[in-house]
Amino acid sequence: MTKQEQSDMWKAEIEKGLNKVKELRMQLKPVEFTSKLWETYQGAYGDVREDVAFLFCPKELIPDTEKLRRLDDEEKDSYEIIFDNLSENLTHQLSLYHASYLVMPYLALLLELKRQEGDFDWQMKVIVLAGDVLATDIPYCGGGSEREALMPEEVMDSYRRSVAVVQERTKEFLGQYMDRLKEMEPDWKRQYFCTDVLAILGDREAAFQMLMGQWEQCPLSCPDCGYYDEEMEADGFYDREQLEKIEPAPSVIGKWDGKSYEDTYVWFSNLVHLLGVEDEWKVAYYFGTYTCPVCGSKGVLIEWMKEME
Repeated sequence: MTKQEQSDMWKAEIEKGLNKVKELRMQLKPVEFTSKLWETYQGAYGDVREDVAFLFCPKELIPDTEKLRRLDDEEKDSYEIIFDNLSENLTHQLSLYHASYLVMPYLALLLELKRQEGDFDWQMKVIVLAGDVLATDIPYCGGGSEREALMPEEVMDSYRRSVAVVQERTKEFLGQYMDRLKEMEPDWKRQYFCTDVLAILGDREAAFQMLMGQWEQCPLSCPDCGYYDEEMEADGFYDREQLEKIEPAPSVIGKWDGKSYEDTYVWFSNLVHLLGVEDEWKVAYYFGTYTCPVCGSKGVLIEWMKEME
């Protein structure tokens, strides 16, 4: 098979894969792979369109691919490597990359495709990647409304519609697979998953801070006197003495109906509890009241953390 024949074959197979979610594709109107926008809006390592496209190609037809994450010694097929490479391109050092706005609609399409196939593992992988991306689409990372104003309107329209789809599919996923999620090991995977769900359904900036601090470090400064709490950043939840500065929020375990996502503290606390995350006790502290040791001002810990720049 010549290179041209091989290229034509790949294009045809990718189109077949996308046609399986044709209706949603028409709704989201993602940027076509032939667009030069992929050259303009790139990931950490450059143009990501091939990695995105191959996710809709049959696994057996995907060419051998080198890992961007060279320290990853787990044996994986080319399909998994391509997904990992895309993830690395979009989330390297938990930064925001322009390619994310072009890729999100395709993540929504991939999530829908895996939903139709009833594939639990791949739905979870897509949700986690989408959560990582959304956690960086905040002003702190150069995202939010200022970034949206600089992007082509058609790109942002597609992006916003795709985020809405990911949100709805994530809710459906939680409703359908809660029992399987409880069995997921090790514990850190359940914790990481919950944090990404927080980015998708609740609070991107809070999720970013929790991801950056790995549920341990709590950087913050008092908005009234400017005191920067170095101990909270360095030690955070490692040092129980630091917790004396925080009055944990009242427990709301058992008060979630499993459907409403309006009160972030309520649903997030209960999700973390239902999945048996070992560090669930920290959620009450994140949403608890921190008292500045210098001036005595009080504020919700996670809200003050979100103000860090």
